[in-house]
Amino acid sequence: MQRFYVPFELSVDISITDSDIIHQLTHVLRIGIWEHIVLFSGNGSETEYSIQSINKKSISLRGHSQRFPNTETKKRVTLYQSLPNKYEKIEYILQKWVEIGISHFVFFRSERSQKLIVSPKKIERFINIAREALEQCGGVIFPKIEFLETFPLELVTGSHIVLDTWGENMRISAYDPLQNISLWVWPEGGWSEGERDKMIDNSLIFARFGDRILRTETAGIVIAFGLMNN
Repeated sequence: MQRFYVPFELSVDISITDSDIIHQLTHVLRIGIWEHIVLFSGNGSETEYSIQSINKKSISLRGHSQRFPNTETKKRVTLYQSLPNKYEKIEYILQKWVEIGISHFVFFRSERSQKLIVSPKKIERFINIAREALEQCGGVIFPKIEFLETFPLELVTGSHIVLDTWGENMRISAYDPLQNISLWVWPEGGWSEGERDKMIDNSLIFARFGDRILRTETAGIVIAFGLMNN
């Protein structure tokens, strides 16, 4: 059954006026009266609706059942991702991390980040990619997504693990007791010495998981999935 995220509170009888959803339902899926779809607003539940009427600018729906899917992970993981060298990598990171259940994204500019311009239009596209990933994977809580121009050490609280090519070689099981974890992922050129010093001064933990060097767009996904499902 097709799922859609909507940015408003759900009720029994509602009308959809979002042109993208209307186009998807009428022109792509060619859905008809009395067929069912699922809507969710990112707060932990989803509601099944039947289509009551279809117009060019609105679709009327009636709710039938609300449910609370068990698709969210118990562990809360935040990604601190240094901006990569391509917009496509940001899109990939958002799509795959949303699918595995990341709750918070913080993209920031580090010393060795490329000079990507993250415009409001780009951010809108990134949010749409996260929405589509959430609709596809069955998740029900929309993640928080931030883009920062500075190194975000002032935000640091809790358990922070910095992925790097040096540091203690750890096993993922060592972090089993932690319920709230933040992962820091390097840019293509790696962390600068100054950034390492700042993170050490702020008591961040440096760790590597094995001896292979993973790409910036895959390293965090692999480790985060292991942390949440170990």
